Amino acid sequence: MATKRRSPQPIDAYLAGLENPAAKKTLGALRMQLRKLLPGAVETLSYRMPTFKVDGNAVAGFAFFKTHCGYYPFSGGVVPALKEQLDGYTTSKSGVTFPPDKPLPAKLVKTLVQARLAEIAARGKKPPAVKKKALITDRVTDSAVKEATGRDWKGWMRALDAAGAGELNHKQLVVHLAREVESTWWQQSIAVAYEQARGKRVVGETAATGFQVGVVRTLPLRADELWERIATQAERWLGAGAKLTPEPGAGYEVPKRRGSPGVRGEVRVVKPGQRIRMTWQPDGWKKPATLQLTVVPKARGAALHVHMEKLPDAKAREAMREHWSRVLEGLA
Repeated sequence: MATKRRSPQPIDAYLAGLENPAAKKTLGALRMQLRKLLPGAVETLSYRMPTFKVDGNAVAGFAFFKTHCGYYPFSGGVVPALKEQLDGYTTSKSGVTFPPDKPLPAKLVKTLVQARLAEIAARGKKPPAVKKKALITDRVTDSAVKEATGRDWKGWMRALDAAGAGELNHKQLVVHLAREVESTWWQQSIAVAYEQARGKRVVGETAATGFQVGVVRTLPLRADELWERIATQAERWLGAGAKLTPEPGAGYEVPKRRGSPGVRGEVRVVKPGQRIRMTWQPDGWKKPATLQLTVVPKARGAALHVHMEKLPDAKAREAMREHWSRVLEGLA
């Protein structure tokens, strides 16, 4: 009987493409150690480097650059905090570099991972008001936008102000930008950055889908087992007393209980084993939001992606992020 092969992952392709044998061996071993330290983490590529994510947070990444390897905790605080343990290594605020033939000691990697996890946990205890909002201009550098479009962020703000862009809606603004910028991605990014800078849009809001939020977690279940749980055990993810028929057009209700409003909605799309899309309208919301659950097979378990669109405001966005994070914890 033939064995089912594990489908290739992004990190597999990255490692396979390394021509330096020492780097391939060292980073392959580092990957296996991170798997042990972070069971259930999502393995992906971020900023073109292999990355391990836990509950949507990047915890550890690594890469090879011509002559050296690098380890990155995706934090500006972890490396400076471990200055003493990293004595002798070349470091920056965001990472540690080392020769391909001299791997980081396993104990040091464990310390780096634990420090990053502790940082994430501590951040999660702070009230939402203290979290820094990530504007597009914070995430995309001046040099990147200037290289791609000919102007830095300040240049674009001045040019759009002069063109009267403050009076344009999002669609009109994108049409205006298309006269100078060929890339649709940059058209949208500059338009949203301008709207954020001029107070016409806040973080988490998009032109087409309003406020939206996504939460993902890899669970120790096969994809078919996870889907079965979604399709037949609605109480586990919709709430106590919920009954759901996973068929388009089927309505559902979640009874109100202490601390939680009642919720009602209708199933819109079902792709058995893969995805369910439905409306979601708690008591007190004037319009329904859209809720989608997607099951993605992984090498170890399956990932459940929860995505919501058309949320009424930023407060609801943060509330739904916390709500679905708790739900996914309970499904594990």
